Amino acid sequence: MLKRFTLNSFLILLILQIITYTSTFAARNGSIRGTITDAQSGDALPYANVVVMGTSYGDAADASGNYSISNIPPGNYTIRASYLGYKNIDLTIKLSDGQTLVQDFELSAEGVIGSEVVVTAQAKGQYEAINEQLNSIAIKNVVSMAKIRELPDVNAAESVSRLPGVSLIRTGGEGSKVVVRGLSPQYNRVTIDGVELPANVTSSDPNDHKSQLGSGDQISIVGDRAADLSMISSNTLGGIEVVKAITPDMDATVFGGVINFSMRKAQKTEMGIGNYFPQIEINTQGTYNNLKNSAKDYKVAGSFEKRLFDNGLGIFVQGSVENRNLSSQELGANYFFDALLLNTDEGNPIFEDMTLKDAIRDRDRYNGTVVFDYEYESGSIGLMNFFSKSKTKSIFRNESYYLEDDDLYNSAIHSNQTLDVYSNLLSFKQNLFGFIQVDARLSHSYSYSSSPEDVNFRFWQNGTGFHNKITALKYKSPKEIASHVVHDPENSALFSIYNVGSVSKDRVYNAGLDLTSTLTFTQDFSALVKFGGAFQYRDRAYDYNEMSGSVFYDDGGQVNAAIRRAYPQFGDDVTYADFIDANYSYGTFLHGDYILGDPFNADLMMNVIEIAKKNPGTGNGGGYKLNKISSIKDDYSGNEARSAGYIMATINIGQMFTVIPGIRYQNLTTDYSGIRAKAIPNNLIRTDAKEKVSHGYWLPMFHFRVKPLEWLQFHFAYTNTLNYADYNTIIPKFYIGTNWIEYNNYKLKPARSENFDAVLSVYANEIGLFTFGGFKKNIKDLIFSTRTHPDNFSQYPELNSQIDKKQSYTFFTTINNPLPIDVYGFETEWQTHLWYLPSPFNGIVFNINYTHIFSEAKYPKTLTLSYLDSNYVQQKYYYDTLYTTRLLNQPNDVLNISFGYDYADFSIRASMLYQDNIFKKPDFWKQNRGHSDKYVRFDLSVKQILPWFGLQVYVNLNNISGEDDIDINQQTGFYTKQERYGMTADFGLRMNL
Repeated sequence: MLKRFTLNSFLILLILQIITYTSTFAARNGSIRGTITDAQSGDALPYANVVVMGTSYGDAADASGNYSISNIPPGNYTIRASYLGYKNIDLTIKLSDGQTLVQDFELSAEGVIGSEVVVTAQAKGQYEAINEQLNSIAIKNVVSMAKIRELPDVNAAESVSRLPGVSLIRTGGEGSKVVVRGLSPQYNRVTIDGVELPANVTSSDPNDHKSQLGSGDQISIVGDRAADLSMISSNTLGGIEVVKAITPDMDATVFGGVINFSMRKAQKTEMGIGNYFPQIEINTQGTYNNLKNSAKDYKVAGSFEKRLFDNGLGIFVQGSVENRNLSSQELGANYFFDALLLNTDEGNPIFEDMTLKDAIRDRDRYNGTVVFDYEYESGSIGLMNFFSKSKTKSIFRNESYYLEDDDLYNSAIHSNQTLDVYSNLLSFKQNLFGFIQVDARLSHSYSYSSSPEDVNFRFWQNGTGFHNKITALKYKSPKEIASHVVHDPENSALFSIYNVGSVSKDRVYNAGLDLTSTLTFTQDFSALVKFGGAFQYRDRAYDYNEMSGSVFYDDGGQVNAAIRRAYPQFGDDVTYADFIDANYSYGTFLHGDYILGDPFNADLMMNVIEIAKKNPGTGNGGGYKLNKISSIKDDYSGNEARSAGYIMATINIGQMFTVIPGIRYQNLTTDYSGIRAKAIPNNLIRTDAKEKVSHGYWLPMFHFRVKPLEWLQFHFAYTNTLNYADYNTIIPKFYIGTNWIEYNNYKLKPARSENFDAVLSVYANEIGLFTFGGFKKNIKDLIFSTRTHPDNFSQYPELNSQIDKKQSYTFFTTINNPLPIDVYGFETEWQTHLWYLPSPFNGIVFNINYTHIFSEAKYPKTLTLSYLDSNYVQQKYYYDTLYTTRLLNQPNDVLNISFGYDYADFSIRASMLYQDNIFKKPDFWKQNRGHSDKYVRFDLSVKQILPWFGLQVYVNLNNISGEDDIDINQQTGFYTKQERYGMTADFGLRMNL
C-alpha cells in the first residue's frame, strides 16, 4: 500500500510540475495552426504532416486536415507541409511573442510532367490510409473513409478483414467476428469513436443444446466478451483502424488489436451559392443468393449532411434498412481417439457421429446514425449517436448419425433472435490558456440480445443401416458413412421437445479526461506530455428458461395423447413421417455429396408446441415441463467498475527521433450474483451467492520511432496489456451433480501479455508504402477450461461443505494457465498507386499483405489410468501431465491481394483472400486435433458514375468461386466441418444530390 501511495504521489507531483513549467513559458511562445487541403479539389488531406524545419516541432493533421503546433519560441522559421502522393510545400514565416499564426496549405498531387494530374477515388483512399498509418504514434493499420465510400463492403467486418493479420469468423458467409494475429475475438477490443461496443454475442443456451443437436451456430458461449461486427454498415463509417501496439492513453484490455470504427460526420465545403443545399445520398441495392437461387435480399440507405455557420456546425444523419439471406448447408463430424483405451498411440481416430444441417437464416437489419459536431477557434464539441437492430429468423433442419449406436436423429430448430445496440458519445475538446489541450468524453452504450422462444423437436430412429457394418465403417470418411444410411420416417419416433428462451443485457457508462501540453526545452528537444484517466461502469444480466421433456416414455403420454387428439391422422404414435414437408426441397446438398431424407415441416412444429404448452406432462422423465435446474443455475446479474490513470510523453529529438515512454494503472472490480446449487431428485437445493473481486495492474509501455532518411521509418513498441475473463466464467456459481461438479472460479485473474512489436516502413511517392514487421507476445495466466478429479476440495471452502466426501467427482472449472504462452509472427504489406505510368494506366492501385503466425501453448491435462491391484481388480488413478499445441483460431497464413483501377468515372476492384491452417480443435491426442483447410475467396466490385443527377450504378460479386469453409481432422484429412453458402451478387443504384 505504501509503495502504491508513493508512486501515485510522485505522479501527481510530476504532473503539477509539468503544468507549472509549461505555463511559465507559454505566455511568450507562439503557435501555428491551419488546414491542409488538396489544391485541385479543395478536399481536406487527413493526417498530413507539418514540421518546423531544423527543430523538433511538428504535428500531424486530424481527420479534417486541421493541424496545430504550440509553444514555439518567437523567431524566423521554415515550415514544411507534406503528404505522401503529393508535392511538399516549404514556407518561410516569422513568429512573434505570443502570436498565433494561421497558415493554410494547398498541396498538389504528384503526376507526370505535362500530364493532367487527377487523384482517383481509390488512390485518394489509399493515400489517406498510408499517411495516417505513418504519422500515428501507435502501430496500426487503416482503412480510410474515401476507400470505404468508393467501393463499400457488405459490412464493417469485411472491410477490416483486408488488413494484415486479420481473419474472420463467418455466419452464413457473412463476416461477424474478427480474429487479430491469431487471437480469438474475445481477445480484441471493438470501439465506435472510441466507445467500447458492449459484448453482444447472441443469447443462447449455456448447456449448448443447440450444438448437441446439430445447430452449431454458437461461436462462443454466453458471456463471451466478443462483439458481433456484422451489425455495422459500411455506409456509416468515416474510417477503420486496427491498433496493434497501443499507447498508455488507451484502454489496455486487448491482446490482438483494438478495432475502432469512426463514424462519418458532415464534410466541410467551400462557401458559395452552390453549397447552400445539403448533400443527400440515396442508395438502393438488391442481392442475388446463389445457394438458394433467391433475389429477394435488399438494402435501402440514405444520408443527409450539411455544415452551417461558416462550416462550424456539422449535421450528419444516416439510416438504412436491409434484408439478407444468410442460409447455408453444413456438415459437422466428430472423431475419437484415446491411446489409453486403444492401447496404442498410433493410428487413426474412430468416427463417432456426424450432423448434416440445412440452415435457413433470414435477417432484417436497421441502422441509424446521427452526428452533430461544432468546431470553433479553440476547440470542438461532438455528439455521436448510433443505433442498430437486427432480427434473425432461423430454421435448422438436421440429420445426425451415430455409428456405434446405429441411431439416426432428425431434428429441427425454429429460432427468432433480436439484437439491439445503442451507442452515444458526447465529446469536448478545448485549448485552455494557450498551453493545455483538454479532451473530455462521456459515453453510454447498451446491448440487448433476446431469443424468446427457440423450439426444437427431435425424432429417434434406431437402426440406420450401420448394424452389420460398424467395424468396417469406423475409419471411413463422413461421405462414405452417410452413403450407407437408410431413412425410415415411419419408425422415427418423436423423442424430445425443447422450448428455450434467453435474454442478456449489457449497459456501459464511460467517462474520460485527457490533458495534453507541449514542453519546449530547445529547438531540437521538445515533448508532448499527456496524462488523464477513465472510468467505466458496466451493468450486466442474463436470464435463461427452458421447457423440455420427452414424449417417448410412458410419463410423456399426456403430451403424446394431446398431440394425437389434435391430429388424429398421426395414428398411434407421433413419428417423423407425420412432420414431412412435401413443399420444401433441400436442392443439391453440399455439391451433391450427401442425400438427406425428407425435409421437416417447421410450421407444423410451431403449431404442435402450442399443444404441448397447454398439456404439460407431470412425469419425472417425460412430458413437457419446466426444467427447474437449467432454468435457474446459469442466471446471473451484476456490475463491473473499471478505472484507469496514465501519464505519457511524446519526446521529439529533432525530426529524426521520437521516444514515447509511459505508464498506465488499470483496475477492474467485479461484483456479480449467481446461484450455487446441488442436485436432488427432480429438483435442486440453491443458495444465492454474491462476490466482489478486484484486480489492478501497473502497465509500463515504451515506443521508439526513428526516421533516419526521408523515405525510411522504424517503429518499435513494448507494451503490457490485459484480458479479462469471460463474464460467464467469473459468476459465483456452481452445480453439484451426482458424480460431477461444474464450478465457476470467480477469483480468476486477468490474463496478461507482454508485447514486442517492430515495423520497418519504406515510403515515397513512387513506391507508396512498403512495411515489414514482426511481433511477439508472452501471455501469462491465460484462462482455459479444465476437467480434473481432485482428491479433496479444501481449496474451495464454499464447495467443500456441500459435497459427499466419499464420492469421486469429475470436476469442471476454469483456471489461469500456470504455463506461459508465446505468440509470434511477421506481417508485410505493400500499398502503391502507379500514378507515374502514362494514361490510362495511371489509375492503377495495388495492395498486397501477407501474415505468418506461430504460437506455442502448453496446457495441463489429467489422464485417467488404470492398474490391477493385488486382487486382480482393475483400479483407476489419475495422472497429471501437459501437452503443447497452438492457440485456438490461430491461422498459419493470411494473404490479401487487391487490384483497383479508376478511369474517368469508372472504378473496379478485384480482391483475393487466402488463409490456411486455422487451428480449430485442441486435444491431448494429436489424432483428435483439427484445423481449417485452405480457403481462397475472390471478390469483385465495379462502379460507373452516370452523367445524370449524380447517379452511380455498381455491382459487387462476393465469393465468386463459391468457396466452402472447411475444417479437417489433422490425422486423416477427413472433414470435421463444411459450410457452404455460395456466391452472392449485389446490384445497386446510388444517387448523390
